[in-house]
Amino acid sequence: MRFLKQDKKQFGFQMAPMIDVVFQLLIFFMSVSTFHQLETEKDIKIPVADEAKSLQEAAQNLIVNIRKDGTIIINQIIYRPEQIVAILADLPLKHVHQAIIIRADKNVSHGRVSEVMSACAAAGVWDVSFAAYQEEQK
Repeated sequence: MRFLKQDKKQFGFQMAPMIDVVFQLLIFFMSVSTFHQLETEKDIKIPVADEAKSLQEAAQNLIVNIRKDGTIIINQIIYRPEQIVAILADLPLKHVHQAIIIRADKNVSHGRVSEVMSACAAAGVWDVSFAAYQEEQK
């Protein structure tokens, strides 16, 4: 019986699949960064605070935007103050250490910010931060 001799072929590193993976990752991270930027409202003028510290952004932070006219926006959806308690009540169930960042316009009435803070307390969310700049933005 005669056995065929098998040629031992050298397998090399193929660059085409690696380039495809790199481009896919690039597209993914570009789209994720775009969605993160959509959470913040551009027309809100954040106040200045001397003791403001830079925040390490985390994926579980929920940003609550409050415009100058008192409009409350979460994830690009406008809510009334009475709806916020229901929205925030689900958060501790999904994320144990849910953090809320309130981005209120510097000219909004304190009453509207107080309503959002009361909604956070009623929903059981206690990790609340306020967005502020260390120096005036141009």
